[in-house]
Amino acid sequence: MEEDAEIQRLRDSLADSRLRHGAAHKKTVAARNELARVLRNTGRIAQAIGLYQGTLEICLAKLGTTHPQTLRSRSRLANTYYAAGQYEKAAHQFKDILEQRTLVLGQQHPDTLRSRGSLANTYARLGLYKEAAALHRQTLREREQVLGWDHPRTRLSRRRLESVLKEAESLGKPVDEDCTI
Repeated sequence: MEEDAEIQRLRDSLADSRLRHGAAHKKTVAARNELARVLRNTGRIAQAIGLYQGTLEICLAKLGTTHPQTLRSRSRLANTYYAAGQYEKAAHQFKDILEQRTLVLGQQHPDTLRSRGSLANTYARLGLYKEAAALHRQTLREREQVLGWDHPRTRLSRRRLESVLKEAESLGKPVDEDCTI
């Protein structure tokens, strides 16, 4: 019940922001994203996808395809496709987002590194272990350079790479001769 009350509060906040500021105002977009986030986290994936798609359309119209906020909106949508088990859609989005972020933000920007990790995770879900391991290795190397060996994000990259290597090996699909980090 508390969850439903929170969602209703967020729906009311979004409706209020639309009336006060308009559908494309940054406060309305923020309210839409917050509602979508809560919906996704509570398993209401289809509703979240619809809201994130609306946000993306606004960002594309106002900011263009390569603006960091547009790329962030695309990433939220891709993460929601991933949460829904729509890995092909997520992979397509993550691949394009990674290319755009690399061009706009650079190869070692935190958002670029997150996109590479997300694409690697998605490839692993699709059974593309070699591709997933290569991306995880690259992300790990760059996080070690930028953040240091023991940073939480670096450790996360290490765990994800280890997980992909173990999963691939357990399925009889070793990634390479030396299935190590």
